[in-house]
Amino acid sequence: MFTSIDLATLRLCSALACVTFVIIFASLWRGRKDQLHHAHWAASLLLYCVTLGGLEWIYLPDDVLIRALLLAALTASNIPVVTGVRIFAGRPLWRWWMGIPPAATLIGFLLPHLARTGGVELPAGSEQVLATLGLALGMGVFGVDIIRQSDRAMPRGYGGRIAGLAMIAYIPCYLYAIAGEVLHMATPSTLAVAALLSDQLLLMLLNLSLLAMPTEAALAALRERTWQDGLTKVYNRAWLQTNEDALLKVGTWLAHIDVDHFKSINDRFGHAAGDAALIGLARALSAAAQESKTQRSGHVVRMGGDEFLVIMPQASLVTAERLAQHVRAAVSGIGPFECTVSTGLAAVEAHDRSFSDAIERADRQLYAAKLAGRDRIAA
Repeated sequence: MFTSIDLATLRLCSALACVTFVIIFASLWRGRKDQLHHAHWAASLLLYCVTLGGLEWIYLPDDVLIRALLLAALTASNIPVVTGVRIFAGRPLWRWWMGIPPAATLIGFLLPHLARTGGVELPAGSEQVLATLGLALGMGVFGVDIIRQSDRAMPRGYGGRIAGLAMIAYIPCYLYAIAGEVLHMATPSTLAVAALLSDQLLLMLLNLSLLAMPTEAALAALRERTWQDGLTKVYNRAWLQTNEDALLKVGTWLAHIDVDHFKSINDRFGHAAGDAALIGLARALSAAAQESKTQRSGHVVRMGGDEFLVIMPQASLVTAERLAQHVRAAVSGIGPFECTVSTGLAAVEAHDRSFSDAIERADRQLYAAKLAGRDRIAA
C-alpha cells in the first residue's frame, strides 16, 4: 500500500510542520517567559525534527546503536509535551514512569541484535516490531496523562482532551505496521511511512489542541470574572441565571441570608464599614459552604445589596440549619459593631418548574424570620 510513497518527502513534510510550530511556541514563550509550557512544547517538536533528520541520514546496518538511540529519542520527544501540560496544570513536572517508553523502545530495537550475538536468531523484522511496541506504549501512556492533567487544569476544556486523543490515535498506525511486519505484508519502511502519514493529520491536530489550552484558560478566567461580584468576589446573578437549569435538582437546599438593619450600619459607620461587613459576611458564607457536609461544595451568590444566597447541592435540612448557625456565629465578629443576619431556608421540590420557585420560598422564609424578630432562622 505504501511502497510508492516517498519516505524522504513525508519526513520533510513532517519536519516543516514541526519547524512551523516550533517557531509559534518559541515566539509565544518569548513574549511570556512565565508560560514555560510553550517552551516545553517547542523543545518537544525540535527534538522530533532532529530525530527525523537522524533517521533519514543514518540508515546503515552497522549503525544499530545509533538507530536504536534515535528511535528512543523519537519516543522521548513526547515527554516535553507531557511536562508542558503538567506545568500548565500546576502538577509535578517529572514522574519515574516517563522513562519507561523510551527505554522499552531502545531495548526492543537492540534485543534481536543482542540475541543474535548470543547465537539466538529472532524472526526478521523483530527489532522493528519491538521498537514499534515501545513507541505505541509511549503514545498510550503519555496521551492518557495529558488527558488526566488537562482535565484537572480545565475541567470543561477540550484542547487537552483532543491533544491526548490525537497522541493515542497514533497507536492504530503502529499496530498496522506491526501486523504488516508479522504477516510479511509490509516493506522495511512500513513503520516509518505509517507514522509519517499519521503525522500529516495527527501532528497538526495535537499542536493546534495544545495551542487551544491557554486560550480556553483565558476565556474561562474572563467568564469567571464576569460571574464574580466586584466587591465580595462571590458569584453574582449572572452566574445564577447561567446555571439555573443545572441547579434545579431535588435535594438542593437554599439559604437566603440578609444582614439585619444594614442601612443603619451605613448611616452610623459609613459605607466603607458597610462594605467591610459585606466582605466579611461573604467570606463567612464561603467558608461555611465549603465545610458543609454536602456531597458537593456549596455556592455563594450575592443577590444584591446585603442579600446573599447559599446553594447546597445534595444536602438536607439538618445540613442547611448547621450552615446557618455557623454563619450566625461567624458574623458576630466581622466588625467593630453588632452585626446579625436573618436566614430563610428552602429546598428544591419535584414540582418546581424553575429555580426561581425555590428562591421565592427561601425569600418567604427570610421574610418570616425578620417578622419573628430578626437574627433568626426560618425553614
